[in-house]
Amino acid sequence: MSSILLFLGCLAGIVLIGWVVSKLAGTKAQFLETFPLEPGERVLWEDLSADAYPVLTQRARYVTYARLGRGAVRVTTLRIIAGTKPLFGSKHMIEHVLYPADRPYPEEATGISGGFLKYGFQVLVFERSSVERHATDKHPFVELTLTPSVGSSTNLDAFRIYSDALAAFLLPE
Repeated sequence: MSSILLFLGCLAGIVLIGWVVSKLAGTKAQFLETFPLEPGERVLWEDLSADAYPVLTQRARYVTYARLGRGAVRVTTLRIIAGTKPLFGSKHMIEHVLYPADRPYPEEATGISGGFLKYGFQVLVFERSSVERHATDKHPFVELTLTPSVGSSTNLDAFRIYSDALAAFLLPE
């Protein structure tokens, strides 16, 4: 009985520490449905059942990514915004925002956290020239190779977007 209470106490402590850090940093959850676009920015492609995953540098030889349909991806003229629904939520919480390396991107992308503590999501930078489309695979996806010299890409090789609507997928202009 005492080990269960100790375990629950540790869980409560972790939640409390996370809550305090988020309050001190001023981080708030950002949702795809209410995320403001920059002036002049417009939506090029959107899939509310797409799944998006960062691909780790040190990973198993064979990795499968679940197609749960809980994610969403929006491609605009400036960036790619990817999010997922939380367990008991109805809106898509933004997890990653990707910018092309040949365009201006936020300064936070150069840090190892990628702006997570400032924005509530990670800012990544990808190479436009090395985008690979895997439309004929069992689970079609687009793989964006991340820029290794940018700090937010530490321990990440690529970013994958799984969607059944890849025929109309466009990159930011």
